[in-house]
Amino acid sequence: MTDNVKDNVKSKSTWTRLLFIILYAITYRVASAVLFAITIIQFIKALITGEPFAQLQAFGGSLAEYNKEVVAYLSYQSDKKPFPVGPWPPQTPPAAKAADEVIIVAEPVEKEPKKPRAPRAKKPSKDDKDDGAAEKA
Repeated sequence: MTDNVKDNVKSKSTWTRLLFIILYAITYRVASAVLFAITIIQFIKALITGEPFAQLQAFGGSLAEYNKEVVAYLSYQSDKKPFPVGPWPPQTPPAAKAADEVIIVAEPVEKEPKKPRAPRAKKPSKDDKDDGAAEKA
């Protein structure tokens, strides 16, 4: 064996990581069982009422983030230790649901003030014609 391998085998951090890998593998299995229970509860609630529990949706978001952290640690993508050694991920509110109904709000149109009209030319009346004929004569 090379010196590098011997150092890794004797390293306390390598064996400590193994203990955490076993711990997180167990917690991952427990989290999977909790996720399955949440799924069943949410389905039954949605079947009966048409909507899932909002609090379980938020917890499901944090459970998903926790599972992501555990997988990152187990696959050596991260050295950050998840819960129970590290903090539990914050709950995330459920994503906004698209509304089935669309409400259109129109802004009031500002009306331009009416421009004053130019005075119309007066149509000549019968009396005006007679007056004009009288004046010519």
